[in-house]
Amino acid sequence: MGKKIVVVIIALIVIVGGYLLVTNMSKSVPGQEDNVPTDSQTNNNQEEAPVVNVEVESDAVKTTITHAVAYTDTGFSPSTLTVKAGDTVIFKNQSSGNMWVGSAMHPTHMVYSGTNLQQHCPDADNNDFDQCQNVATGTSWAFTFTKVGSWGYHNHSNSTHFGKITVE
Repeated sequence: MGKKIVVVIIALIVIVGGYLLVTNMSKSVPGQEDNVPTDSQTNNNQEEAPVVNVEVESDAVKTTITHAVAYTDTGFSPSTLTVKAGDTVIFKNQSSGNMWVGSAMHPTHMVYSGTNLQQHCPDADNNDFDQCQNVATGTSWAFTFTKVGSWGYHNHSNSTHFGKITVE
């Protein structure tokens, strides 16, 4: 029976030793040591890698949002709105009359583009914050804000209705 115990102990030593040898070898593959960051470069290499990948992807893709402003018989709602540069605002005519969204100041519409109504209308490229025409009930017009600042606007058909878009 003593012989059996010695054989079992030797077998256990071989199994444990083999296990430790195999796990150490799998952690250190020749040729990859130079690619592994040291502890001073990262606290936990396995947890850091996915975060870096997510940050790279979020920097590469800019999120834009579309906002809605309703134009009713009482004016624009909301009358003030804060958006990010690159966001689009859709002005929806829900009034009983015409809507013509134009940059401040009435009647020249110069503030956003620096050009007057006669110079930028028709706005074929849609970059002057001026609808350049009356539209009937049930229609809408969209504008993408690219310039940071506070931009007043009005309904050119009823200049008593106005609002402000702040672009950050």
